[in-house]
Amino acid sequence: MSAERHAETVLVRGAHAARGESGEKLLVNGARMAMRLWEREAAGTPKPEHSNPYEYLAYVVEGALRVTVDGHTFEARRGDSYCVPAGAKYSLETLEEATVVEATCPSDRGANTFDE
Repeated sequence: MSAERHAETVLVRGAHAARGESGEKLLVNGARMAMRLWEREAAGTPKPEHSNPYEYLAYVVEGALRVTVDGHTFEARRGDSYCVPAGAKYSLETLEEATVVEATCPSDRGANTFDE
């Protein structure tokens, strides 16, 4: 490793995490992937069908979601995880107030933490 790193480039303290446009907490953002946290999303909250140029993995910390990926619908509940491939059309609805951690690859925010 040739580049010196500051703590902020590899650690984001939850209390200081920035918020995204939709209220999500923007967690650590690495060279190839990023994490974000959706906290206490209200039941009944829909996310209309769309697609993203990145793959994302999600882990349901609390609550429940109804997720549809390329026409396949399932419920994801506390302790479940799921994947939405890059380019896949998907939608979701929060069935019970939910907290969800997501990781995107490549980063949905671009690589901005450090260069090696």
